[in-house]
Amino acid sequence: MAQRVAYAAATFGGAPVLVVDEPSKGLDAVAVDRLAELLLAHLERGGLLLTITHDLRLARRLGGEVMVMRDAEVVERGSVDDVLDRPSHDYSRRLVAAEPARWRHPWVAGASSYAEGTELVVADGVTKRYGEQVVLSAVNLRIGAGERWSVSGPSGSGKSTLGNVLLGLTGIDGGAVRRTAEAGPGRCQKLYQDPALSFPPAVSLGRALGDVARLHGAAPGRLEQLLDAVALRPELLERRPGQVSGGELQRLAVVRAMLTRPALVLADEATSRLDLLTQERTTACLVEEVVQEGAALLWITHDADLAAAVAHRDLPLG
Repeated sequence: MAQRVAYAAATFGGAPVLVVDEPSKGLDAVAVDRLAELLLAHLERGGLLLTITHDLRLARRLGGEVMVMRDAEVVERGSVDDVLDRPSHDYSRRLVAAEPARWRHPWVAGASSYAEGTELVVADGVTKRYGEQVVLSAVNLRIGAGERWSVSGPSGSGKSTLGNVLLGLTGIDGGAVRRTAEAGPGRCQKLYQDPALSFPPAVSLGRALGDVARLHGAAPGRLEQLLDAVALRPELLERRPGQVSGGELQRLAVVRAMLTRPALVLADEATSRLDLLTQERTTACLVEEVVQEGAALLWITHDADLAAAVAHRDLPLG
């Protein structure tokens, strides 16, 4: 909603030049299509549009000219059709191949290790209201160890609310939620869509992650191993959360969660700020860790291809 309000504010004055930076981040497919129509209408009125995006689907929808950048340099440029359908630079080819629908990791087609009687969280007839608005209506869900679920649906359909309800972060108005002993305190971890909200702002990242590692008895070198798995330099730990990018914080949140050896991970648009190559590497790290631990994963996303790659089962809302 904030992104759509920002678009309205930027275009209200009728400026001919429009620069949009990651405009589709966190939007469902319908909202992205509406956004594309608005941006194309700006062009039809004679305006100039510069779109900065990781979303190749949006780039294809908008058409025009495209530049592919890496390390502050343009490595390839040309029409959208030429560059994205027939890339000539190695980095461009790897970028296109990193779209979730093209992933070929062993776990993409892997079977669930769920066994009867290993439920971690059970929701029976859960109802949640905000004022007069019913957000969740009689939702039933059983998440077992080793299962990977995706939760799909348009913006405002209650996806994040359901995740918070399952973890006990939000109360309910009807029904019941039961968490077994295996999903007790510290055993359920949440990856927030806005990771800055989950890191203490006045504490260095190294201290924050070190505290988690000590609290949960992480093995020596475990933090460094996870940082390498998500392509982060250890020097970043000297900084505070406000001194690194949102994408770096999303990856650090994955590292922090896996330091705890969780039984259940709730990932709420957990890779929305990452480019396709980094998204693939970070998702692979997370899923491989979840599989190794026999943990459950609940992935909230608007990206149907990402959901299909990650999850065994899908719960549609809205």
